[in-house]
Amino acid sequence: MKVVECFKKARELALSKKDKRSFYLGAIGIRSDGAVVSSTNGPAVMNDDKGRKKSFPKAHAEYRLARKLDVGAVVFVCRVKRGSKKIGLARPCEDCQRVLKAVGIKKVYYTINNNEYGVLYLNEKPEFGLMESERTF
Repeated sequence: MKVVECFKKARELALSKKDKRSFYLGAIGIRSDGAVVSSTNGPAVMNDDKGRKKSFPKAHAEYRLARKLDVGAVVFVCRVKRGSKKIGLARPCEDCQRVLKAVGIKKVYYTINNNEYGVLYLNEKPEFGLMESERTF
């Protein structure tokens, strides 16, 4: 699957949310076996380390997605502004980057705007020695 196609799927997923936040985030992951998994940002109820239900009112899509991925997976994250539906910066926060790296994700593609995207190299040797790069669609 091409980068642009993955971002389109992540965008469609983000826009499937219907609440009052100012933006929506959709994330898809391609596992090492080729399976495509997805997640969105927003309220969630998950089990804590003792098996109790715990509410995470602002659970990030990347964190939620990490639970479905395996070593060698690649992630695509797209942020969409609610009113204008323009693409925005979707670079994962440091906590989400740590979780994705711990799972063994190779790299994360994230939107910057309607014309650009960035790439974070987490568990793969980056191109040209850069840990992060920006590209155009």
